[in-house]
Amino acid sequence: MRNILVSTGLGLLLLTAQAVRADEWEGTKPEDLGISMDEFRMVREKGMSRNTLMHLLEVGVSPNEYFSEPWKKLGVTEDHWLSEKKAGMEDDDINKAYRKGQSNSMDPIISFFLPGYYHYRTHKPYVGLGFSTVAAAGVALTFLHKDESVKGEPTVRVIYPIIVLISMVGSAGYALVQTRYLDNQEAQRFSYQIDLLPEGGIASRLAMRF
Repeated sequence: MRNILVSTGLGLLLLTAQAVRADEWEGTKPEDLGISMDEFRMVREKGMSRNTLMHLLEVGVSPNEYFSEPWKKLGVTEDHWLSEKKAGMEDDDINKAYRKGQSNSMDPIISFFLPGYYHYRTHKPYVGLGFSTVAAAGVALTFLHKDESVKGEPTVRVIYPIIVLISMVGSAGYALVQTRYLDNQEAQRFSYQIDLLPEGGIASRLAMRF
């Protein structure tokens, strides 16, 4: 019985709120607000309050833009997106500013000692796999495939440490370019060229650029 009363009470509150919200739009025409009829209909169907709509219009955001939830695509919060829009920023600028703020100055250093780290962190697993695989293979071969052609103790084949070093430098260089390219147009073009390279054999190709 108690649950029924609670449900009934909540239902009445909801209906009352909807009725109040409907009343606040009475006599309002979309042209008075500077929006289209479709947008006005969407605002009412979504249950948006007049105060919320007026705030959006003051910020410079249309209902269509707001209901598409662009902040989710940019990876920021709704409040952050609205505050940046209020400051006059476009979505591309918000995205760049956010990415720049998220960039970690330690990424190139970590990527040097852990080849592929930055790429895994930035959702480029295949590129990261290329760097880490080359590095791991180089380390393994350094200890397992030694040069026994010379008398005495087997010696390390120089090519394998070089391969490891190339992977480490390539991974760190890639991370450095990616975390700095917003401030450096030349670096941006450089990064774009790297992205165009086939993933297979990427470490050897990167060696030509460092």
